[in-house]
Amino acid sequence: MAPEPTIVAVDQLELDMTAVETRSDSSSDYDPLLPPEHRQWVPPRANPLPKLQLAVVYFIKLVIPISGTQSMPYMNVFVADLAKSAGAQTGYYSGLVGSASSIAHILTIYLWGRLSDRHGRKPVVIIGTTLTGIFTILFGLSKSFPAVLLTVFLRSFFSGTTGAIHSIVGELVDSTNAATAFPLYDIVSAVGFAAGPLIGGTFSDPATQIGGPWFDTPFWRTYPYLLPCLITAAIAAVALFLAFFVLEETLPAKRGPRKGAIRIQPDEERVLSPVRAPPIDALAQAKPLSVWSLLSTPVMRMVCASSGALAYVAGSWTSVFVLQAYSPVEDGGLALSPSQIGRALGVMGTLSIFLKLGMPFFLRRFGTLTVFRWSMRSWAATFAAMALLPIVARAVHGAEGVAAEWAAVSVVLFLSRIGCMSFSIIMILTRDHTPGTASLGTANGLAEFAQSFAGVFAPAIVSSLFAWSASHHILGGQFWVVVMILVALLSGYFAEQLRKHRDD
Repeated sequence: MAPEPTIVAVDQLELDMTAVETRSDSSSDYDPLLPPEHRQWVPPRANPLPKLQLAVVYFIKLVIPISGTQSMPYMNVFVADLAKSAGAQTGYYSGLVGSASSIAHILTIYLWGRLSDRHGRKPVVIIGTTLTGIFTILFGLSKSFPAVLLTVFLRSFFSGTTGAIHSIVGELVDSTNAATAFPLYDIVSAVGFAAGPLIGGTFSDPATQIGGPWFDTPFWRTYPYLLPCLITAAIAAVALFLAFFVLEETLPAKRGPRKGAIRIQPDEERVLSPVRAPPIDALAQAKPLSVWSLLSTPVMRMVCASSGALAYVAGSWTSVFVLQAYSPVEDGGLALSPSQIGRALGVMGTLSIFLKLGMPFFLRRFGTLTVFRWSMRSWAATFAAMALLPIVARAVHGAEGVAAEWAAVSVVLFLSRIGCMSFSIIMILTRDHTPGTASLGTANGLAEFAQSFAGVFAPAIVSSLFAWSASHHILGGQFWVVVMILVALLSGYFAEQLRKHRDD
């Protein structure tokens, strides 16, 4: 009778692996060093995160949402003044501004991801951060509507480096700690979405809002929206310093065999099954897959489609909420001032932070795909709740009425933040289904491209639809709500289709 297989302890297993490695130089680096009967499966535990590098990446990422959202509270006022429009009719012009931003992303988002796969993540991040800050300042100096369109386009052109930033995070983490790192990364976006509107709403038109000898001057009256742009550029300057002097290159081909992999934490190693990881040389020589190779995978096509659908409904919501908040009550709006819109969007970002702090628990408890599907379903409820806002606004009387209005706004903002949890999950899905880290920049670029492509149409369509519904009083000015509920329900189809490829 043959003896029963021996179960080897983990410590003894490591000694045996070392012994086998010294006895055999001809075996492949990818072959298991022990036969199956001598291997013991060790349940994976979360590896420690590279805290300093992630903190730097998170701060650099912060520049993008702040630069994009600091103009949201005053954008409609700015555009209405330059385009000589008023009320809901401003939606035709503000929609063009949103579309200009998305067109810039379409032209560059894949390019930046591809460049980062070939030349490294760090150079792409440095270029993008520098020029995002510069064109944010030029936006604040704009004195015509075409100048606004051009500077928004160029700012978005160079902030399209998010694919490279996603890839850095993906290369700093692994499957054991991605459920912590990516939600934290998305919390940074939530912080940016909270801070950006507060900066714009608080510091726009400083001659009127702040006054005093420093700001009640002809210069600040000529350029009423420059101050929040300068504050944003200062944040970009700090991020640029960190990118130059602290951020490490994560692309294996550019780190080289001498530098090796980024150490997660000194004197702490990963506890995995006794199969050796590929050597750094092999990783460095791996070439990124082409776009067609990636899109030939059905699951990657579905991830990109889900990314685009999410971007369409989220982009539509952002554009129409700001327009609804700005528009007069008789046009189905809330008639809020830029500072009030800034506070509302700040509340939105704060709610998002708390929701995303709980995301690691939700992902571990319910699974990635389940959370993604439910967050996509929340968009239909979000648009339905927006139909109630003008009803509450018309009934506002005294302090109690104002409190009821802000409570209703908070409910809508909360529902929208549940929907935006999907952006974190898209990054996880992209990382999970990309064949090899060498193509991660390209894969993230494709997902971002899908988002930007959808974003080209979302602001212009939904803003025009809002203006048309209000001016013609279609369904009491709420026709746009019905359309967006149907669009949101249709967008959830792609999330449901991912069930064919995942069981979580």
